[in-house]
Amino acid sequence: MSDFSKDKGRIIKAVVIGVLSAVVLTVFLTCLFSVMLNMMSGIPYEFIDYVMVATEGFSVLIGAYIACVIVKSKGLIIGALCGAISLLIVFAVGMSISKNSIGLLTVIRSVVMLLCGVIGGIMGVNRKEKVRIK
Repeated sequence: MSDFSKDKGRIIKAVVIGVLSAVVLTVFLTCLFSVMLNMMSGIPYEFIDYVMVATEGFSVLIGAYIACVIVKSKGLIIGALCGAISLLIVFAVGMSISKNSIGLLTVIRSVVMLLCGVIGGIMGVNRKEKVRIK
């Protein structure tokens, strides 16, 4: 087996782990924010949309970070890939639940998720290793 196919398998595994961690974190944070917003009163409906965009962006950032820590290279590509796949999952779930068309919020969500994926990937590749003192 060549080094390219080993590297490709490791990249695919890391992207799957990163996307799954982003989706799980999105679900957890969505539940947490829904409980918090339910306890508060007088929150405008438009505020909830932007809280969700921020939640999804943060989750993709963490997922891309995890994927790039595993691979230790190609942070820009892997981060963008994690962001794009997570965006497709969110978009598919959203379109299956709602019949609204693509609007400005969808464009904002796309930019935020892709940008956070790229930033998370760069952060994951550039992280410092732990220094161990003997």
